[in-house]
This record gives sequence, C-alpha cells and structure tokens, in this order.
Amino acid sequence: MNNVLTRDSGPARERLLEASRGFRALVLSAKFGGGHKTTAEAIGSWWEQHVPSGKATILDHFDEFVSPVTARAASVGYTQSVRLFPQGYRLFYERTAELKPDSAAQQWLNGLGRRELQEYLEGHPADIVVAVHPTPAGALSELRRAGQLRTPVVTVVTDYVVHSQWIHPGTDLYLVGSDNVKLGLVQRGVPEERVRVTGIPIRVNTGLLAQREALREKWGLKPGLPTVMVMIGAQGMMRNPTRLFLTIAPHPVQGFFLCGKDKALYARLKLWAERYSQFRIMPFVRIVPELMCVSDVLISKAGGLTTSEALAMELPMIIFHPIPGQEYANRDYLVGAGAAISADTMGEMSAALETLCRQPERLDEMRAAIRQVRRPNAAEDAGLELLSLMHERQRWSRT
Repeated sequence: MNNVLTRDSGPARERLLEASRGFRALVLSAKFGGGHKTTAEAIGSWWEQHVPSGKATILDHFDEFVSPVTARAASVGYTQSVRLFPQGYRLFYERTAELKPDSAAQQWLNGLGRRELQEYLEGHPADIVVAVHPTPAGALSELRRAGQLRTPVVTVVTDYVVHSQWIHPGTDLYLVGSDNVKLGLVQRGVPEERVRVTGIPIRVNTGLLAQREALREKWGLKPGLPTVMVMIGAQGMMRNPTRLFLTIAPHPVQGFFLCGKDKALYARLKLWAERYSQFRIMPFVRIVPELMCVSDVLISKAGGLTTSEALAMELPMIIFHPIPGQEYANRDYLVGAGAAISADTMGEMSAALETLCRQPERLDEMRAAIRQVRRPNAAEDAGLELLSLMHERQRWSRT
C-alpha cells in the first residue's frame, strides 16, 4: 500500500522533516535529453527547500564517473540515432527491453562508472542515493548487492512505461509516474512494497492556473482564438520542425513556437515572423509553465518530463513524431488516458488541429481527463517517500 505522507498530513509531515534534519541526498542524472536533469533538479530543489539543513548534490553520472570516450560515444550515438535513424533506435530499445539483470550485456552496462562512483561515495558520503536514469541505477544496484554501499538506493522512473533497463535487484525503492508502471514492475518480479506511485517529479508553479486570464492579457492573446504551444525539445530532437511550423501557422490559431537550443532553426523561423505575426518564435526559455498556463493545446513529442509538466498545467496535447521506444509508450498512455491526440503525419497534425479549433468542447473533455491523472505535487510526494524510506531501516538495511 502506498502510504506516503502528503503536504496535507500536517504534524506528521513536519515531524518527519524535522527528524531528517541535515540529511544528505545524492541525485544521479544523465545528459540524454533534458528530462532526467529536470527531474533531478526538482528532487534536489524540494530537498534543500524543505529538509532542515538538508543538502542535495546533483551529478551527471556520465560526466563524473564514465570515461570521456565512452560518455561521448553514448551521447553522440543516442542523439544521432534518434535524429537520423529513429527506427534503429527503436530496434535497440526493443532488443534491450527483456535483458536479464545477470546477462553479460546488462552487467557491462551496470559497470559503467561503477568503480568511480564507489570511490566518490567513499569520499562524499550520502544518506540516500537517487538515480533518475537507468545507467546509474544499475551501478548503484551492483554496489548494494556487493555490500559496498550501505545507504538506501532509489530509482525514479522518468517515463510512463516499464523497460528492463530500469529494473535492478539492488534497488530499495522505485518511484513511478502511474499505476500502469507500478503494475508493470510488479509483473516483472519487483515486490509491490518496493514501488510507490508519486508521479514524475517536476518543478511547475500550478498556482499560475488561477492567474490564467491575467497572464493571457499580459501576453496580448486574443480572446476566442485558440492558443497553440509548440515544443521541439531543448536539444531539437523533433524531426522537420520548419515544415511543422508551416503546417500549423496558417490555421486560425495564435501561440508560441519554442525552438529550444537550435539557433539555426530560430533564425530560420524568424524569417517567417512578419507573415505569421500571431506566432511568437522563441529560443530556449525558462518560462515554460507560464506559457503552458496560457495555452489551449501543446504540440510536442512525448518526453516523460514535458508531458508531466503539461498534465500538471492541465494542458491537452497533440503528440507528434515521438521518439521510437519509450516515447511511443508514453504517447499510448496519454492517448489512452484521454489527455492527448496522436498525429504521425503533417496531414494528421493539420486535421487534429482543425478538429480542436472547430470543437472546443473536445478540449474541455481532454482537460477533464487530465485532472484524473495529473500529479502536480510529485516532487513533494517523492521527497517524503525518500525520507520515509530512510527512517524505516527495515525496508533497506541488509545487515
């Protein structure tokens, strides 16, 4: 049973926080996409804001502990396969989905940075270690199993799907985004008591929702005209973004097109700014929650963090060109929940957008569905689960 304390637990929550004074957390992330880092920052931020005198250290596992050659090869290999050969990445994802923990391939993956991580922990002890990416989760699991790490290890699954790369025998607790992921872990042999459904930790100010009309006025948005927000990803991983813009812009909509860190795309689309003045072409920004708040629909891939932010902000989605593999599963979850529509081609995108423009009641239905699955307090719930685990030593002690 998931008996996590919540922000409404009052005195019990305050006692838990005070009893955790000075606790140190190490959060291990990875550079692949922006989502893992965002989750790590959400956990670390909550920890330092709420745990009295608490300290959270966030490290990129590949930057800190894996050899530069291997780290660079993994990063370039991931980025280029997704951009240039997505079906190849899908094949890799599917082939590794059923790897056994004791297989030679999995043991090799678990060894990436393991010795260096052990040495770091010996010199920088932590009271709990959290992994938000499968590779550090595997390394930590092996250290736990070998008796070389005597503090609890937690894995935060940052997708709405189960994959074998997340499952490791030495993990003491899994924090997941949905009941479906919990069920998948249990079906693969993870004890139910080791899984908690908290949502995927994010940093969004849902209080903005109460200011929606004032913010829309601030941005000069026209009443009655649907507002579309397009996100291609911080690293520009969406295919054909220029064509996507030229598909969307002629519709009777207004909105924002976020180019992420793709400076060339930003410069290219700015050439169209005068013709499609109702769209704001924007580079990488840190006001995504505010833009989500004033928008009526998000067009994006299906990254776990972006979609979790959209759910928190009650923003319906059109999922376009998700990365084969985990994002296909994320898309299926969101469409099945009624929170999103899937569009695989430019024609389907145009048709989906036209439908939502002509049938605003469909957006209302999608928002109602989102309210059934959104978990805007996931960072708080995850933080309290971490503290509860630390104080319930019988759940993780192996001595």
